[in-house]
Amino acid sequence: MKIAIVDGVNQDIGLKVLFPAADYYINNIEIDKKESYKHYNFLPLKDWSKITDTNYDILFVVIALYDAYPGTKFYKQNIANILTNLLKIIDANNFKFVAVFDNYDYDYDPTMIVSNPKINKFFKRNYNKLKSYQENVVPFPFIMFGEKSVIEKCDREIVTKKDYFKEKNNRIFFTGTIFNHEDAQYGVYRNRYIIYNDIKEVIYNPGNLPYNAFIETMRNSKYGLDILGVGEPNKRTFEILLSGSLLLSEYNNLKWNFPEEFSEETIFKDKNDFFKKITDLNNNKELYDKCLENQFNIVNKYFNNVAIREYILYNY
Repeated sequence: MKIAIVDGVNQDIGLKVLFPAADYYINNIEIDKKESYKHYNFLPLKDWSKITDTNYDILFVVIALYDAYPGTKFYKQNIANILTNLLKIIDANNFKFVAVFDNYDYDYDPTMIVSNPKINKFFKRNYNKLKSYQENVVPFPFIMFGEKSVIEKCDREIVTKKDYFKEKNNRIFFTGTIFNHEDAQYGVYRNRYIIYNDIKEVIYNPGNLPYNAFIETMRNSKYGLDILGVGEPNKRTFEILLSGSLLLSEYNNLKWNFPEEFSEETIFKDKNDFFKKITDLNNNKELYDKCLENQFNIVNKYFNNVAIREYILYNY
């Protein structure tokens, strides 16, 4: 089966990592990914006239759909233009399977923005387990944006089992942007200042670090703190899970694409809950080891190219 991947503004090469024989098309470059191109030995294509059902059986589209939703606070004309051109290609052809991978932060149903009978499946980054979605929408947290894709991180940055369980510095590591995000139109309010200021007295925050130093510091920390971003999951979630640091995460309603769950003893709802759980973990080695073992088992089973690829093909 011949696959075309269209990632309009070059946000996430993950699908190309999973399906190396696929052709990867872009419209323009948002972030320079030359190092990744070199590592995986490919260059993006730009001639969209070749994206036809004569040349390809399957079309995968990576796009932040909310950016193309007219009248919203974060509407982007160039993303809307890319979506319009993609829909023309989809309508003009009869691909055997068309899937849209929506990497936007918010937890909306993507079919509220695009409703096209030729789109077979929507893979949604932020899929809220408390909301209802159309049947052709499935959770897929392994798609995002940034210099390196989540799937690329899973492929290149996961530590060995030995290093996952090695002795680490007893500290709660966090470094990142503290912000207040408000979107009254969609109803999103994320104020990192509140929770961070409530718990910062016990946080190890060395400030901005070169990426390699950042990863090494995380790998040598007993805990990695993940506070809510604009949407779930965020990049830090994956970096912690791959590092062997135990993820301490602020509660959210994200639905993962697997049935297992991370240990409730590592998920906190507020300041008081955080301090109770970190005290329990610090005072009970068996509890800490149990939580880390559960985390490792999930990561080892699902955070790899084979499992992620099989999940996509299962939904074909």
